Amino acid sequence: MPGTRSQPGNICDTAQGYSQAAVTAAQILFEYVAPCFERITGVKFLAVTAGVGAGNTVGDVLLNGTTVYSIAANKPTLASASTGEFANPLPDPNSRNLRPGDRLTIQINSIPATTGHARVMATVAFEANA
Repeated sequence: MPGTRSQPGNICDTAQGYSQAAVTAAQILFEYVAPCFERITGVKFLAVTAGVGAGNTVGDVLLNGTTVYSIAANKPTLASASTGEFANPLPDPNSRNLRPGDRLTIQINSIPATTGHARVMATVAFEANA
């Protein structure tokens, strides 16, 4: 399976978002405030229903309003006619650390030309980071 994985014993928390209806560009799936020092160890996006039109649905993870991916091509992406897991490597190493009070946002950046994917779910996993 593509994407990133975390060792279950290391996960201290998760942030999870969901949209049953077709997603729209700039749609926020979930917002999270870090309760402690932690580090992003896994990111997963998945869609059950395909989008329509040319293009991809692209997800993003923002830390205090700034993407954690410095290379746009590394953002979680799923082609319009596809379903399942988005291709999504881990965020950049220098942008994975959260401090207490940091705001993490899981959102959809862009969608195919006609309609975005539906039943989209996303999870960001964290481990304690002293």
